Amino acid sequence: MTPLLLVLLVPLLTAALGALPAPRRVKEIVVLGGLSLTFVLCLAVAAQFLSGVMPTAFGEALRVDALSALVIVLSGFVGLLSAAYGVGYMRRNAARDVTAGMRREFDVLTPAYVFAMLLVAVSNNLGILWIAVELTTLTSVFMVAFHNRDTSLEAAWKFLMLGSLGLGFALLGTVLLFASAQGRLGEDLDALNWTRFVELGPQLHPFTLRLGVVFALIGYGTKAGLAPMHTWKPDAYREAPSPAGVLMAVGMLNGALYCLLRVHLISQAALGQGFSGGLLLTLGLLSVLIAVPFILIQWDVKRLLAYSSIEHIGIMAIGVGLGGQAAVYGALLHMTYHTFAKPIAFFSAGTLAQLHRSSDFKGIGAGTLTRAPLASMLLLLAAMFVTGSPPFSLFFSEMAILRAGFLGEHVVATAVFLAALVVLFCGFAYQVGRLVLGARSPEGVAPVEPERLDFGLGVTLAAAAIAVASTFYLPSSMVTLIRAAAHLVAGGP
Repeated sequence: MTPLLLVLLVPLLTAALGALPAPRRVKEIVVLGGLSLTFVLCLAVAAQFLSGVMPTAFGEALRVDALSALVIVLSGFVGLLSAAYGVGYMRRNAARDVTAGMRREFDVLTPAYVFAMLLVAVSNNLGILWIAVELTTLTSVFMVAFHNRDTSLEAAWKFLMLGSLGLGFALLGTVLLFASAQGRLGEDLDALNWTRFVELGPQLHPFTLRLGVVFALIGYGTKAGLAPMHTWKPDAYREAPSPAGVLMAVGMLNGALYCLLRVHLISQAALGQGFSGGLLLTLGLLSVLIAVPFILIQWDVKRLLAYSSIEHIGIMAIGVGLGGQAAVYGALLHMTYHTFAKPIAFFSAGTLAQLHRSSDFKGIGAGTLTRAPLASMLLLLAAMFVTGSPPFSLFFSEMAILRAGFLGEHVVATAVFLAALVVLFCGFAYQVGRLVLGARSPEGVAPVEPERLDFGLGVTLAAAAIAVASTFYLPSSMVTLIRAAAHLVAGGP
């Protein structure tokens, strides 16, 4: 069996094994072992592509090019990291509000979500792509509702409604894209392969194609959390367990961006860069601007991270929308660095929320550095990453996008983008600073469990080490993948 099929089969089998009753430590070994093997297989598939062999399956319904290989590696990495932190998270919660049934549910949902993310990344067929995104939605709903609180159920219902609406738009967009071919694609399985659409680009009906692109971008933009389709994110991130939050903030974001880029490539082949590029630039800039006021007035640390994710998907969309290989390279580099950086923020914030049994600032209380120094310092480090502070990695990807913008045609939009970044930096730094470094309020806070270096904090430290190392060194194979993906998205052969 080829590595491409194994990379899908292993997490699916891991999810099935997670449903079986077994001692806690056995289940932990099964999930961690399965997702470790999945990550190794992801690297093997990427290496196969880099060696000059393009992995395919089922008549190219599944296909790995440079963009797919990059997203596969990032998805496998974040899946393994989330599962590893989940071990510590569940152990810490075991004595409180996580039953054996809930633990089993978590052991099924995590690898199932990884399977869905990887299926998104290897789908050449737009129909399979839509089904894979639907699987991520269904899995995410159970993750958001995991704690069975009233607020969790409300957030899950909101996510389901908005996610389903977005998927409805994406399905309509796919139908319109197919209709724009005016029967030239045939009726075989490969009729919805995006590579076929790109080949037929000049022959697609322009008006029908524009409608399809608009609906598809709105639909998949809802999954990505692009404004104004972002409103599900703050509640969902607040209610989901922190390991699941990372899967949604990184895995779902990368997968949704992948979908947007596939639609963008079809539009680009038929209509040129301007149409879909302009839409992505507008939606990206709107997302960054909408994040500004909500970060400034935020009252919950997990909701703060949600608006940070809205900002970062906006940055990636701006990079793609600006056009040109330099800007697209900056966007894909940003996606890569964001994948390394965001887990630190979710894990450290999740640890503080668990210790204080609350994620809002009043419940946690100011001055956490004196009560939970390790988690607090890791949250400060995460803040420096996600705000693009020099010399950390996201600073360089943001500078790459800004440089390309100021050298291109969209100078005014780039200037507005830069101004928003400055305000977002100040707002995020203020919020994290007052939580971690502020004076403890006289009325006190909720009861605090003592901080200890457990499995969850150990994984957070490992994630921080990887993120810091990635600032100064990326493997040459990873750089090659990013460059090749940027060349592909920018319109190269």
